[in-house]
Amino acid sequence: MDDYSTRWLVASFIRLLRCLALLVATFLPALYIALISYNDELIPLDLILTVGESRERVPFPPLIEAMIMELTLEMLREAGIRLPSPIGQTVGIVGGIVIGQAVVQAGIVSNVMVIVVAFTAISSFIFPNYDMSAEYYCYCL
Repeated sequence: MDDYSTRWLVASFIRLLRCLALLVATFLPALYIALISYNDELIPLDLILTVGESRERVPFPPLIEAMIMELTLEMLREAGIRLPSPIGQTVGIVGGIVIGQAVVQAGIVSNVMVIVVAFTAISSFIFPNYDMSAEYYCYCL
């Protein structure tokens, strides 16, 4: 509804941004796993060397690594929703930073996977979910 009350140029840009965010949130982890696991010849040499150095200590394949990070992200998101507003935001931010740094230092996931999951999380927050927001407002009333 907000798109119809703003100027068409701004509304069109925001819609385009939401479509791009939907594509990034849906396909970025799968694209990363496909490129790293099966089609590494498509990645430029300098980038594949950087990714290889990052994945050097990680004992898990990229699919398991992505599942661990996505599960951790969803747990942080649910914890942030269940806690009161200021504490929930703090838990989400601090938990994301601390856990992200800890899993990279422990060698459980690579730096690049943390970046991919971070982009996916940010992209998933851009497009609105009207059903959930309507249900929340009805519950509060």
